[in-house]
Amino acid sequence: MKHIGVIDIGSNSVRLLITEITDKRSFKIITELKEYVRLGEGFDNNGSLKEEKIQETINVLRLYKNFCATFPDIKIIATATEAVRKAKNQSYLMDRIKSEINLDIQVLSGEKEAYYDYFASINTLSINNGLIMDIGGASTELILVENRNLKECISLPFGAITLTKKFNLQDSISNAEEKNLKSFLLDSFSKIAWLNDLKVNTLIGIGGSIRNIAKISKKRTNYPLNLIHNYKLDSAEILDIYDEVKLKSAEQRKKIKGLSKNRTDIFVGAVCAVNTLIDMCKIKHVIISRNGLREGVLLSTLYNKQKIDDILGFSINNIMINNSMNPKHSNHVYKLTLSLFDELKPVHRLDDYLINVIRTSSMLHDIGSNISYYYHHKHSAYVILNSIIYGLTPRECVMSAFAAYYHRSDSLPSDFDKYKTLIDKVDLYSIKVIGILIRIAENLDKDLSNSITDIKCTINDDVIIIKTVSNTNSDFLIKQAQTISDSFNELLGKKLYVV
Repeated sequence: MKHIGVIDIGSNSVRLLITEITDKRSFKIITELKEYVRLGEGFDNNGSLKEEKIQETINVLRLYKNFCATFPDIKIIATATEAVRKAKNQSYLMDRIKSEINLDIQVLSGEKEAYYDYFASINTLSINNGLIMDIGGASTELILVENRNLKECISLPFGAITLTKKFNLQDSISNAEEKNLKSFLLDSFSKIAWLNDLKVNTLIGIGGSIRNIAKISKKRTNYPLNLIHNYKLDSAEILDIYDEVKLKSAEQRKKIKGLSKNRTDIFVGAVCAVNTLIDMCKIKHVIISRNGLREGVLLSTLYNKQKIDDILGFSINNIMINNSMNPKHSNHVYKLTLSLFDELKPVHRLDDYLINVIRTSSMLHDIGSNISYYYHHKHSAYVILNSIIYGLTPRECVMSAFAAYYHRSDSLPSDFDKYKTLIDKVDLYSIKVIGILIRIAENLDKDLSNSITDIKCTINDDVIIIKTVSNTNSDFLIKQAQTISDSFNELLGKKLYVV
């Protein structure tokens, strides 16, 4: 098995995710395709999917299967959710798909769909406890996570499309329509016993509609990062967004920055559902998960349902393998950087909350060399800023990127100011300290030999002596590290000697 293709037949869209397996513990997403079929709108009065929607779905699946066939040794996993789950003519649809394109479909139960949402979230976000909410076109999954374990889950038979149709939400809504919608949602949520005794204040949001809430938020604040995974919103902002969109027609909603044109007619019901749940459960903030069903299926298949204990390490390792980096050098620079950080704490006075930043920036400090060795620190910063690194907060991502940049420069790039909304003055100082330490560590392994096995620091009033531990002659490497002396002195106020 060289590739995995995950097909998700949802109530709103049919998607394909193709992944290349690059190593036993790593993968690379090749492409993602999406077609809006809107199966959730395609039922007749008897609860059966209409022929035109069946044919449209088959046409998309045929296209996807032919595309998958261009990849060697591919395993296709095709799933279907609520629209197919509740269709009276489900068997007919499955038979048509099997006979016409020879594709087997797993019709997931609500609980199985919830499990994949859970598995994707806990393996790509640093969360121990929280409530996961996945709003699809025709169903909403709620999952309670405690100590990274799935404690409770339920699938509710309504989503963005079905709420829109049931309560006539395509355009601006009346007070009566809003009252009926909220009453329905509150009644549905209140019937879930475990939801009434919730002791978490974080909601993890999954699905296109919830991602659109985050995209609107990002546009409002000129958020500097392109990434949406692990984006955090306060609950009050979601209420504000809901109050804005409910008063607009579908045509007017098209002008809202961040809102997908394909969701303007079904967005209000989804936002109202999120807002109602937040209010009922006293949720303080929402964290966006870019990953859901498809990624859950992928990770569950690759790792045999075993949870990933070290999310950040897994993610960094995945990036390193896919970029053909030198793992011995990267790990050694990280080891030396961490030793320097620990030994010099009395001087820089920074704490261990920076460990994720140190680990990421030191291990990926030269990833930009794949673009060009010259000025690779600039390319490294770009790659870190635009990679989804699981286990990092947006603030840690920015700090890691510019610490990697600073390891070869005594100044930060001209566009750095736009990221200052995510960091403060202490963070800026931390970036420079970590960057300088990486610079020393990199020069102590300039020949990629790992010959300097450790360092010990002696701190005097105005001098710091770094004593290297090596079994070979390391004069060249020591000389390289000594070149940092002036920059070190300017930042930390002490002369540096490397011996």
